[in-house]
Amino acid sequence: MRRVTTAAASVVIAAVLLAGCSAAGADGGAGAGTTTRAATGEGVEGYVEPGDGAVERVRTAVARGATVIGVDGASLSDDGSHLLEPPEGLDDLVDAAADAGAATEVLFSNYSPTLGDFSPEAATALLSSTADRGHLVEQLVDLAADLGTDGVQIDLESMRDQDRDGLVAFARELRAAVQDRLGDDAEVSIAMMASTDRDGYRERGYDLGPLAAHLDRVVLMTYDQHGPWSGPGPIGALPWTRKAVLAAIDGGIPAERIDVGVAGYGYAWGDGADASPVPAATAARLAGDHATWSDRTGEWSATLDDGRRLHWSDARSYAVRRDLARGLGVHGVALWSLGLSPLPDA
Repeated sequence: MRRVTTAAASVVIAAVLLAGCSAAGADGGAGAGTTTRAATGEGVEGYVEPGDGAVERVRTAVARGATVIGVDGASLSDDGSHLLEPPEGLDDLVDAAADAGAATEVLFSNYSPTLGDFSPEAATALLSSTADRGHLVEQLVDLAADLGTDGVQIDLESMRDQDRDGLVAFARELRAAVQDRLGDDAEVSIAMMASTDRDGYRERGYDLGPLAAHLDRVVLMTYDQHGPWSGPGPIGALPWTRKAVLAAIDGGIPAERIDVGVAGYGYAWGDGADASPVPAATAARLAGDHATWSDRTGEWSATLDDGRRLHWSDARSYAVRRDLARGLGVHGVALWSLGLSPLPDA
């Protein structure tokens, strides 16, 4: 997931921090949670980070149909042993979402401020240590209880194949502790890096079938198909998104617990292009009359007069992905993030 500060989202190309931002198995272990609704594509999650204007963005999102607000704020230490001190203002965001009628969850990620990126080493250190997993579970549950959230979302990214067993164990331990402390209806979900085949998910550290027994919902991060690390291209083209969802279902994640990730941003490539995500509205202003919509990808693109190339996802992109979610019979969609684009009207 791409996380931005509120102030950064208003500039032409935001200065951002890179950081991040589910399912009965054979034993039927998960599925008792209250948000495991019928697969109608109507579930909507909006992600938010603390900062100026964030409370109002939460209220707007819930008024426009958000059923869950994911509050970004729990980060893993570089050595994988403990949570970093959470930022101020998380409780205000949780309270605003709850008062407006949405469920809430706190996001837990391995984003490293030291690296300015996700840390695979931190994830491995945590997931390979029974003691560290137990300590983190206790800290996360304490934080969720203090904030008053309805659950926790795991957002461990840039993992490797060696992390699969540890992630399953962590999800199992976390879900048991969350329900013991927060109640039987409390949930554990995961934000999962997308792949178009089962082997790709395994290589990213996700053993889909075993994980499914311990997760109530999976948000597939069907964005960042292309970015500053690649050549120009769609942020998350519809055919690629569809393949990623079907691969997850084929791997053992029940459709009714899957949310399709939707980007509220884009990227620019070429001389003078910042590596940061560009808010959708900013991309549209930059593109002007050069903007071209693609029915195939469900996104916009443009080549600017100075040679820079833009690709971005906006409210129209969100609408076609809601249609895709309904057509595939999955739970719904999830927008990253409210700091980059408001949740579109339903």
